[in-house]
Amino acid sequence: MSEQVINVASSLAFIAALSAMIWWLRSRAGHWSSEDGTRCICQMKLALTGASPKWIEARIVIDTENAVVLCKTRSKRGRALHGMWKVIGVPHASHVGAPDSSIRTYALCRTNDNDVLAMLRIPLHSRSVSVLDALLPH
Repeated sequence: MSEQVINVASSLAFIAALSAMIWWLRSRAGHWSSEDGTRCICQMKLALTGASPKWIEARIVIDTENAVVLCKTRSKRGRALHGMWKVIGVPHASHVGAPDSSIRTYALCRTNDNDVLAMLRIPLHSRSVSVLDALLPH
């Protein structure tokens, strides 16, 4: 009888540990950056839409010659983010939410429509931060 109890307890402990690891891995924002910082995986969302959209994983290419950010996403929710964006500044703290000292957030607008705004967030340690900072208006 005690062997069965130990078996059940160890199985439950294993399932709990595995579930905690999966939750921890899924809650972390995925990030990757190329050697030169011109390509990366980051988080984006549309801004000032009235709703509170979720952050969506985006793959961006930073075109430094034309000063634009090319964005693609995998999800259906992210299709509105596809295309070319200009870096216009850093969003006000009221739009970003809780401050996080390890993340840098940028405000973007469409290259062909300045009324469509988005926000891009990226870890501060990323190689792409310096490339995006170079696109900020002076």
